[in-house]
Amino acid sequence: MIPFEKLLLSIFIFTTTNILLVNCHAVMSVDLGTEFMKIGVVKPGVPMEIALNKESRRKTPVIVAIKGKDREFGEAAISRANKIPAQSYMYLRELVGKTLDNPVIEQYLKRFPYYKLKTNKQTRELVFEHDSETNYTIEELLAMILRKAREYATDFAEQTVDAAVITVPPYFSQAERRAVKRACDLADIKLLQLMNDNTAVALNYGIFRRKDFSAVGSTYLFYDMGSQSTTCTITTYNIVKTKEHGFVEEVPQVTIRSVAFDRDLGGLEFQIRLRDYFVKKFHEKHPKIDLYKNSKALAKLFRESERTKHVLSANNEYTAQVEGLIDEIDFKQRITREEFENLCTDLFERVKNPVNEVLRTSGIALKDIQQVLLFGGSTRIPRIQSELTKALGGIELGKSLNTDEAAALGAAYQAATISKGYRVKKFLVKDANQYPLNVRFERQDENTDQKLVDRTLIDRNHYYPSRKMMTFHKYVEDFAFEIHYGNLTDLSALDKRALGQTELSRVHVTGIRETYDKYRNMSEPKGVRAHFQLDESSLLVLDRMEFIFGGKDNGSEKSNHQAKEEQSTFAKITSKISSFFSSKSPDDSTKESAESSDTDEHSTKPSNTHDANLNTTTNSSSSPNTTIKSGPIRQPLQFRIETLDYVDPSTDARASSLKKLAVLDAHDRELAALSSAKNNLETFIYDIRDKLEHDVRYKKASTSDEQKKINAKLSEIDAWLDDEGINADVKALKSKLDELKILTKALKTRVDEVDLRPKKLQELRDTLNMTENFVQVTRNLFATKDKEEEKPFTDTEIKHVEKLVKDTYTWIDQAVHEFAKLTPTDTPKHLTTDMDDKITTLKRETNFLLAKAQRFIPKPKTTTTTKAPTTEETTTKASTEGAHKEL
Repeated sequence: MIPFEKLLLSIFIFTTTNILLVNCHAVMSVDLGTEFMKIGVVKPGVPMEIALNKESRRKTPVIVAIKGKDREFGEAAISRANKIPAQSYMYLRELVGKTLDNPVIEQYLKRFPYYKLKTNKQTRELVFEHDSETNYTIEELLAMILRKAREYATDFAEQTVDAAVITVPPYFSQAERRAVKRACDLADIKLLQLMNDNTAVALNYGIFRRKDFSAVGSTYLFYDMGSQSTTCTITTYNIVKTKEHGFVEEVPQVTIRSVAFDRDLGGLEFQIRLRDYFVKKFHEKHPKIDLYKNSKALAKLFRESERTKHVLSANNEYTAQVEGLIDEIDFKQRITREEFENLCTDLFERVKNPVNEVLRTSGIALKDIQQVLLFGGSTRIPRIQSELTKALGGIELGKSLNTDEAAALGAAYQAATISKGYRVKKFLVKDANQYPLNVRFERQDENTDQKLVDRTLIDRNHYYPSRKMMTFHKYVEDFAFEIHYGNLTDLSALDKRALGQTELSRVHVTGIRETYDKYRNMSEPKGVRAHFQLDESSLLVLDRMEFIFGGKDNGSEKSNHQAKEEQSTFAKITSKISSFFSSKSPDDSTKESAESSDTDEHSTKPSNTHDANLNTTTNSSSSPNTTIKSGPIRQPLQFRIETLDYVDPSTDARASSLKKLAVLDAHDRELAALSSAKNNLETFIYDIRDKLEHDVRYKKASTSDEQKKINAKLSEIDAWLDDEGINADVKALKSKLDELKILTKALKTRVDEVDLRPKKLQELRDTLNMTENFVQVTRNLFATKDKEEEKPFTDTEIKHVEKLVKDTYTWIDQAVHEFAKLTPTDTPKHLTTDMDDKITTLKRETNFLLAKAQRFIPKPKTTTTTKAPTTEETTTKASTEGAHKEL
């Protein structure tokens, strides 16, 4: 049974946050930023909250510092980064899924020249050269960060958390998304979804304002400038009708209309400009010293530049200073906000570009935007807001969003929606794909030469998750086709280069000839069909390949016409349903259907989820011996996917990564155990010493000899800690703690007994009183019952409890008498634990009798069946009854 208070709390949670607890499984979200990560948690009793790290902060720097096997994360890693910058890895998110010649990697190495990145010759992965013996892949380092996030979430939720929604930028490519997914796998996190961070922000904004939306639709512009990049998003909120389990309901929906981005315009670039400015000023005074060749000095200036950027966002000037920057030379430089803005003039000019681009691609006029909302820490820079106001024609900028936590909370809501442990108020999300995906293949035709055909599989801004089908006609031999990015003319030259390899994969289809020879005499071959899906993480997945054979026409002309008519009606109905869920407008859906119905044998047949189901609703069979009267035969084909953009690590490479991470995790656990053991010993020494000096209770309860003995032992172990204890293991530290506990056990017992004794005595008396009353009530209730079967328990059981009560009263009298004779330094014979035992015994016996009474069912009275009385017996009985009445 759920306690009433907990039920009320669940109702309150549902009405205030739209999340109702069903099962007790906590889930999390990780807003994986370039500089910081925020961890959202949904757990029983706390529907959506940001998990605190070990420093009790709500956001954690995305950095890991490694020295030998020792690792530090977050703020501790930043402190260590000033000492070992080359082994302190940060700004990792943008590096995943890329090769060494990618412009993002080139810029990263230019910004941080002390890092050594190279390509592993065996695995072809990008790795950091940590030392002469150890390399770390970017995915391994990111997995360390994610595992630490899981640790924080688990500590906060007070239960294991292993499922998460991870946010990524909307411009992440297929290779980058796969890399983050692999990092989650290395971190032992069940990935629920890779959610675009701009979509998570839009969802968070909408879930608390669902009552403000209508069927007409409200359009908003979100401007997000973070540490690495800038994203501008236009979204529409409206109420739509959905049908589920036969019921139609109206639910809110957020639709991503268009997205524009600048993946290199963010707070990091402003910080780098300040750092390089400070380096220049230092070189002017010390021309013989090159700070770019000193990693520690460069790291110190980088941190001071971050502080300068923040201060200048609120003040007009600041004096940056670093003590002992290099060779005991102090650095000090005054800078004004105007000087800072002059350093970044070109960056400020780029602020308006994503706004102009998103308005152009969406076709939405500025006057139709209901509100502009800012997100991201870099939007706090005054000049950024000024430039945005100009670009938006003076529209007031909305600052109601929590720029640090909105994405994490939106992703946490999505995690609760996907998870089976919570019932969440529906809020539909229609996100848009950013890069068109094409399929390229060679036309196979006996009458013509081979021709290279390129067809669009998924357009830009196509909504997902969705399914697509493509049919390859007249293929009777094994073949291959390639998947690549389509038209990228909307991207800048830098963004195109940042995508890396535009050829994504090559699919090799086999077994076509064998399948063709097996079924061609039964049915007409209709072609090879590929079933794709763009999943919830915007990852393209090839579900299956199959050879389609059409059915024989064995019916009359009338039945054939009737079947066509029924199919046409069904197609119209399903077309209407699919257009409701489609990302395209009704006009576009009609146009696409027309094109699909009039294709040659090589044409693409684009279809959304419902179109795919429409084409596969007819009966099918994989057995050649089955007689098919109508409907196609579908035979699965084998296929192999060859990755072209960024090679996924092999099984051996993955096993090596897992082993490497396991060794580091085991070392962390050893360090944690060692730290805990040492901390426990130091705390015990301080606590006992403080009590002997200041606590009156301990002074009264101990003799002078006992105090001297304990103080001597405390001093001895304290000295040992400062000497041998520095390198002691967990076993030695626990052994010393045990010595102190044994030595002080009697003293602590005396003090604790004095404190607890009155309370425990009263609790025992109350329990005795309740037990005695129970026995008395029971005796009175069944006093009229003579037979044992008419009572729930026997007289022996009642007498046993009565004797137990009597003995306990006797024990209390004796104990109280002995307590009166005790001095503060005497250890009592009767302890409060003895009282606990007696309380437990009384409650156990009472509960036993109560349980028997609850299960007791009185036996029904037995009646004897007799034969019908004779006339003589009836006369005799009547005479007897009459005599009784007379008496």
